[in-house]
Amino acid sequence: MTQPSGLQRFAPLSTPPLYSWLVQQERKQELPAGPQIFLADISLLFHQDPDVKLPWIHRVKCELPRRVGRLAGDLPIKASYIGFGRESAEEGYEIFQEAMAEIGVLLCRHIHHPTNRFELAHLEQSDLIFLDRGERKRLWETLGTDLGGSEVAEHVKWRYLQGAVVIAVGESMTLLGEKSWYWSNDVAIPFKGWCIFPHIVAPEDGTDMEELVEQFGGAGVVILGIHKGGGMIFNKDGLVEPARQMIQEYRWDWQSKSVKQALLLGPPRNTGLICPLYTASREVAGDDELHDVYAYALTVEEEEEEQRLISKFDPFDRWLDVQTQQELDALKKQGNEAFKAGKADVAFLHYNQAQVLLCSAAKPWPELPEKLRMAIEAKSEETASQGCSPRKEDYQACAIELSLLLNISACSLLAYSQDLSRKLEKPDPEEDLKPKSSNGKDPASMMLVEVKDNLVVAFRAANDALRLSLARSAKAWFRRATAFEKMRDYRNAVLDLEEALLREPQDKAIVKKRNEMRDLASHVAENMYYARHKELDAQEQRLNLETRRALHLRGYLGFDKYEDKDLQFALQQPAARVVDSTLEELDGRLSLRLPMPSEAREDAPYLHTHALWTWEFLVQRSVGLRILCIEDVDLGSGPLEWLCKGLRSHQEIQALHFTGVHLGPAGAKMMRNVLAQNKSLIDVKLDRCGILDSGLAELAEGLADHCGPLEFLSLRQNTITFKKLSKLVSALCRDESKLALGELDLSENPLGAAGAKELAKLFSSDEHKLRVLRLQDCLLDLAAFWRLVAKLDNDRPLTHLDLRLNPIGRGTRRCWRGTMAPNIRCDVMLSDHPLKARREQVIEEQQTGSFPLPRWWV
Repeated sequence: MTQPSGLQRFAPLSTPPLYSWLVQQERKQELPAGPQIFLADISLLFHQDPDVKLPWIHRVKCELPRRVGRLAGDLPIKASYIGFGRESAEEGYEIFQEAMAEIGVLLCRHIHHPTNRFELAHLEQSDLIFLDRGERKRLWETLGTDLGGSEVAEHVKWRYLQGAVVIAVGESMTLLGEKSWYWSNDVAIPFKGWCIFPHIVAPEDGTDMEELVEQFGGAGVVILGIHKGGGMIFNKDGLVEPARQMIQEYRWDWQSKSVKQALLLGPPRNTGLICPLYTASREVAGDDELHDVYAYALTVEEEEEEQRLISKFDPFDRWLDVQTQQELDALKKQGNEAFKAGKADVAFLHYNQAQVLLCSAAKPWPELPEKLRMAIEAKSEETASQGCSPRKEDYQACAIELSLLLNISACSLLAYSQDLSRKLEKPDPEEDLKPKSSNGKDPASMMLVEVKDNLVVAFRAANDALRLSLARSAKAWFRRATAFEKMRDYRNAVLDLEEALLREPQDKAIVKKRNEMRDLASHVAENMYYARHKELDAQEQRLNLETRRALHLRGYLGFDKYEDKDLQFALQQPAARVVDSTLEELDGRLSLRLPMPSEAREDAPYLHTHALWTWEFLVQRSVGLRILCIEDVDLGSGPLEWLCKGLRSHQEIQALHFTGVHLGPAGAKMMRNVLAQNKSLIDVKLDRCGILDSGLAELAEGLADHCGPLEFLSLRQNTITFKKLSKLVSALCRDESKLALGELDLSENPLGAAGAKELAKLFSSDEHKLRVLRLQDCLLDLAAFWRLVAKLDNDRPLTHLDLRLNPIGRGTRRCWRGTMAPNIRCDVMLSDHPLKARREQVIEEQQTGSFPLPRWWV
């Protein structure tokens, strides 16, 4: 077969013509014919480099075709401006002329729509073509190639194949890729792009790129997102070079059937401009200046370290081998059989043994032997195809631990009931603890006896199950409600059963139990009044509410010495005692200075949470109250409703600090009205209150309607996940919002990477007024970190981002501090040793043998 002579003449004599032609075609398809420059907006062209002292537009000058000579060139350069998508194209053309004048390009021409022959002639000779941003549908109508072809588009593509530099800005960047789109009734309508770039490039303007990847077909679709003020150069050697900002890649992963993200980091600071200028100014370009470019990417060692660090933080990344899983199943089976036989203590021993075995044998997935991982996955695939178990998730330690905790709670409740039955039969409770001896001797001195409160164990196990399941397990809510029932705390039992019904609406057993608890709960306050109203009224008078400017209440267990002979009232209900703290004001923010010692006095006045009449006018009578601080008091079981009634219209209160008061989602609904109606609050703290996702949604509605001076909001450790975080972001970013919130604390909530995605929308908004955002210990890994910091903007108010105690390794910290950190005004706080810092964090130790305070309740 003979090839045309026009192709043969380009092949070396020693190379077969057909092979040479194929090589050239492959290179033509893989490598760009000329540089392609993508800009999120035109501001990058005028960005002044602090070291080079030149605008970034000089970087474009270095990419002009070599035929024009070094930097300036011997022949005049022609440039064309296309602004078909803009209504005010003349304004855009003036800015374009200003940028071109900076690099000495004077022969510029505005290409109008429709074009004339002179404009087309200038376009055919242009060495630089500038596509300005604009409305997507207008760009499709004027420059799209799927409606019979666009004359201007064909000329641009032709000039590109001749080596011209193409610069696309904003929405026009998508025209150069495989696909583009326009919006119709909030639906993305795709159309074919010019296909001179192998993927899709788009500005990060709030569009959900992950959904676009799935909508455009999933497999094979790659979208590169460019943030505001940033850009990207697709060089002639096929390398993609981020400019000033990182680039986010969205790619469909066929293995997980989901969209994966990656980050492309640019060259070290300033080298993106210094190196091209230095290279262009020398006869022979050297490459010594770029020897450290790859030092700004994670090494293999650093990637492994990041993975180990994330595994240490992630409570769900714990797995068991097949043998251990079988041993656990055997122990659980023995425990279940003992439980069914009524042997609660024996069942507890089996469950406890299984729990110890699980804690000692569980390992992160990467630390399992490769053969074991392959065996588990193979077995999971085999059984999945047959529609039976076990599955891969059956070897996950957290799922097995959850079932063990629920079983421990159930058998402890049974043991408690059996203890009560034996107590009725034997009036002396110490009789069972006396050891029996066949030889008549007393062996008590030779035995160690552990006294265990089964009710405390049952409550703790159910509460731990709620924490492990992120409050999503209906069984865990039911178990804790049963524990509250045994404690005669019927109000809290009703609240937990309501949560269980939200997760299992059709469960008749839960409905029946809820109705029973409602009847009992309706008499709690009445019984309390008739039994103790004189005592508690006297304590209320001691508060001196009329003259108080600060009120600090703290819950204490075991303080109430009232003898409940008729068994009417709740066991282990914390009493609210007054702490004599001193009101202080620092930089306009109120606080309380604790006394020495920092506990309440023995003779301090106190309130009972179920004596609702003592709380009814607590806030209304405190006319001059400026700060209300309540810690470890169960407000959610009754007093909160009366407190909120007074807080909604209080004129003086500025600081409201609730820590460990067990609000729950129902209490958050009451607090919503306080946030919406109170116009004096400046500082609100709702830490460790069990708000959950549904409670966050209620608070977000209150924030959206807030018109006061609220500046500080803290929601630490409330088991908040990503599910309702978008509502909070929407409330902070509403158009024309009157909310002046400047500091937000979401620390110690399991937000994860999905939560970072929602918060990134907050960073990219110009409507919020946040200056400080604290996200300590929120399970944010390196992907979540880059998702957040990529949205930082010096033009927005955020100046402090606290990401300490998160699994962010030294490699990520090094890349951050060597690339973006020097150019970002926001102070990003990271832990140099996150795992060590987390272990050394001051955590209040719980006594495992006692009933937990409300701050530990979910």
